[in-house]
Amino acid sequence: KAKTVLVLYAHAFHHVKPLQSFSKPILEGYQSGMRTGDKEFGMWCLLFSVGVIHMTGKPLKVIEEQCQVSITQMVELKEEDQASMQRMYWQLYLNLMGSSNNTVELSGKAMDEKEVVFTPFS
Repeated sequence: KAKTVLVLYAHAFHHVKPLQSFSKPILEGYQSGMRTGDKEFGMWCLLFSVGVIHMTGKPLKVIEEQCQVSITQMVELKEEDQASMQRMYWQLYLNLMGSSNNTVELSGKAMDEKEVVFTPFS
């Protein structure tokens, strides 16, 4: 279910459904992934859920806190691809909140872009 929810809501339904309706199904995808052992796609759903709260206009502080919590869980479950991507978003939100002198550089509390090694997904 986690895979199906992620693919449908991240790649198809945004054309025909309001983003405000995404939170519950994405959370269900996350919960299903965790319940069935599909932690990889459960964590992708968790990452996407933070993006949804961003795109629906929630306060930056709420989004930043959700990033922090989700990264902790991703690291605990050894889902480093999702954690790395979420760190980029977390640093973006920190920058938007004014916690960086250079807002166009993803460097600070969450990550340092100069230390990131980009590799293709396997």
